[in-house]
Amino acid sequence: MSMPRAVRHINEVRALDALFRGGPMSRADLARRLGLTRSTASSIVADLIEAGLVEEDDTEAAEREVVRTGRPGTDLRLNRHHAVFLGADIGVGHETAVAIGLDAAIVAEDTVILDMKRLTPEAVVDDLAGLVRRTMARLPAPEAVRGLSVVLPGLLTRDGRLMRAPILGWYDVPVLDMLRERLPELPTIVAENDANAFAMAELYRGGEAAPREALYIFMDAGVGGGLVSGGRILRGGQGYAGEIGHIYAGEEGFANIATVPGSLESFVGRDAVLARHRFHGGAAVSFGDFLRAVEAGEPSALSTVADWGRFLGRGLATLTSVLNPEVIVLGGPVASLFAYARDQVDHSLRKHLLANHPLPEIALSALGIEGPAIGAALMLHQSMFSIDEKLVFNRTQE
Repeated sequence: MSMPRAVRHINEVRALDALFRGGPMSRADLARRLGLTRSTASSIVADLIEAGLVEEDDTEAAEREVVRTGRPGTDLRLNRHHAVFLGADIGVGHETAVAIGLDAAIVAEDTVILDMKRLTPEAVVDDLAGLVRRTMARLPAPEAVRGLSVVLPGLLTRDGRLMRAPILGWYDVPVLDMLRERLPELPTIVAENDANAFAMAELYRGGEAAPREALYIFMDAGVGGGLVSGGRILRGGQGYAGEIGHIYAGEEGFANIATVPGSLESFVGRDAVLARHRFHGGAAVSFGDFLRAVEAGEPSALSTVADWGRFLGRGLATLTSVLNPEVIVLGGPVASLFAYARDQVDHSLRKHLLANHPLPEIALSALGIEGPAIGAALMLHQSMFSIDEKLVFNRTQE
């Protein structure tokens, strides 16, 4: 790739990113934001309009009613319908699918409840393929779909095999191959860990103000983490970084689950909460039942919440000592307990750290159960706004 074309490609990506982050703006404003001459910016815009990525919009310009001599300018904005990105989540007891446009706004969304214990991986993937197709059928232009990113609560190889997901009871399942066979019409299908996808959704929500050093924890039946360092998701040598639910937290957990004995997950995951509630004399069958008991002030539920907060704080102290995050964001259904256990978590966190150790801010995510699926779609969206290093640096496949 010649240098002029490389520079042009970089500036095209910068222009798309500027319109995504800054919203509609005039050609002159875009040129100033990019530090380019107006003629250069106009040339780049012309190519982006021809490609269908950008469109003209005089609504914002007219509403500003700025008094200028000559013809008023026309704003530019991303063409949200030019590209659609799909995200899907195979969770414990549910599947979710979302579609987002080029502006990262949700276009379609759906969640179904599944009894995972009675279904084989093949049946679950069949259901997911049907859910994805129903989501695509709701789109104004299904042909605009650029791909699907599916997330799961477990360890994934780089070629999309689920090596293990104890919470699902799945081991060595070729998820991507199964999906590609069922959805051959999709140009791209990739796989990702659910906690990393949740972290991506939070990073997008934070925008330019998102913390550079952070820990995003998704808490449901399992407990996973998305580690962010320097503003980027930290993946580790084989891509398995963030399995924080498996760190050691005590001799014996509250629930006997298919994970490392005494793991953090066995103290603060959904099954652990219900088991601890039974230990204290409660009778909640579902997590929803347990939450209602907490809200009603049931003593056994409140004792369970206190135990949960104590062990969560212990685990967060270990992670804080190793990672030194600025912020820890808790998400997923079980994270809702933090609102009732904030004092216990804070006390335990301080207790298990050296005196005067910097404490991270702990916050609750505003995302619901759909968070990982949204993050999965956003991971595909991010690629549209990333520089193609193979072209710019003339890199070839080894």
